Amino acid sequence: MSSPARAGELTFHHPAMQETLLRAAAEAGAEVRRGVRVIALTPGTPPSVSIQAEGVAPETFSARLVVGADGRTSRARGWAAFAVNRDPERLVVAGLLLAGVRLPADAVRVVSHAAIGQMALFFPLRDGRHRAYFAYRRTGTPRPLSGQRHVPAFLAACVEAGADPAWFADAEAVGPLAAFEGADSWVEHPYRDGVALVGDAAAACDPSWGCGLSLSLRDVRTLRDRLLASDDWDTAGHAYAAEHDRYYAALHRLERWRTALYEIGPEADARRARVLPRLATTAPGCFPDLVGLGPDGPSDEDTLRHFS
Repeated sequence: MSSPARAGELTFHHPAMQETLLRAAAEAGAEVRRGVRVIALTPGTPPSVSIQAEGVAPETFSARLVVGADGRTSRARGWAAFAVNRDPERLVVAGLLLAGVRLPADAVRVVSHAAIGQMALFFPLRDGRHRAYFAYRRTGTPRPLSGQRHVPAFLAACVEAGADPAWFADAEAVGPLAAFEGADSWVEHPYRDGVALVGDAAAACDPSWGCGLSLSLRDVRTLRDRLLASDDWDTAGHAYAAEHDRYYAALHRLERWRTALYEIGPEADARRARVLPRLATTAPGCFPDLVGLGPDGPSDEDTLRHFS
């Protein structure tokens, strides 16, 4: 295990986690409203949010702090006038929920064909299903890997990346197939005028590396800790944003370095020949493991030399 506590990976179905958190929030006294959409957000002292349910007049609420947690296409950051940065297109990742995959139910399986810029990942769920992902280096027009009619192409792509065709002999798609560009998008200093951004709204990292949910939960914990530590929530918001920028910058560096290993061509082949043996012999906790260590792994100049 690469983490200091020698802890393994934790994987779970995201919708189930979301329901668990909503339930916990309601039990703690929060008012949870469903079927409501936010139609406006106004930064300020105090900030305010306007919402509307179908067939009901809009309502506007003021608060000490508004938290925008509305994903990589966040409207909150636009309403609050945050400037968005974006990486060039690098990797594309497609995901599908499968039943009947012939793989163990107690282990994550990853296969990789880095020389052609491809990898596939399989995460078991408790009910016998697997979340399957295929990621590839974008060198032109994206492959058609969204929609049910492209499920056979998705499974064939997983085989290209190194999956055994026998794994899919009884496989059945039990969820939608969708593909996403992996380019990071982020804002600098995700707090201003009473509005804090967390999760993908603050920084949407490349889903190919599986760090998005961990980054979201870290944002929430960091913001919570800063708010609890000060009665001045404006100061606390700025402290959160500064800390977020520090750990997201580290994660972003590590993503770039790992993504470079999936470039295609003779120069990339030579880089892999140098780098992969180094990573295989480096002591756990001393190399950048995005899953085990995330942004807390080493990402300084000495670490970069491992990728050169």
